[in-house]
Amino acid sequence: MTSTNQRALGNVLIWIGVLAWVPFLVLVGTSQQVSIFPFLGGHLLGVLVGGWLRKNADRLEGLDRFESQQGRRRKLISKVMIYLGVLAWAPYFYVEKVLGQDLAIGPFLAIHSAASSAARRCAPV
Repeated sequence: MTSTNQRALGNVLIWIGVLAWVPFLVLVGTSQQVSIFPFLGGHLLGVLVGGWLRKNADRLEGLDRFESQQGRRRKLISKVMIYLGVLAWAPYFYVEKVLGQDLAIGPFLAIHSAASSAARRCAPV
């Protein structure tokens, strides 16, 4: 597969992974009980495989988007924001699964989305 095709497929998979939440939000919005895990699996599969394909496409083309000092700093900030976005779910799953209390998912989703968006903006183009 060429690097252009890998990058395009990676972008499509990332969008599919992000949009995997649409049916979940519709079901939750109609007050139906639904498990988060199938949607989480679809989300993670799409964004992780899509990100790997895009990074592999850069490697095939010999692109180093982080060769400058500014690029390395942006890469570090991007990684930190990704970790913060993922760690935003730790208190949610702790309260929901360990303590057995119901929580609204909205605030955690907002933090995750904001951190992911910031990470995307920090990554060099």
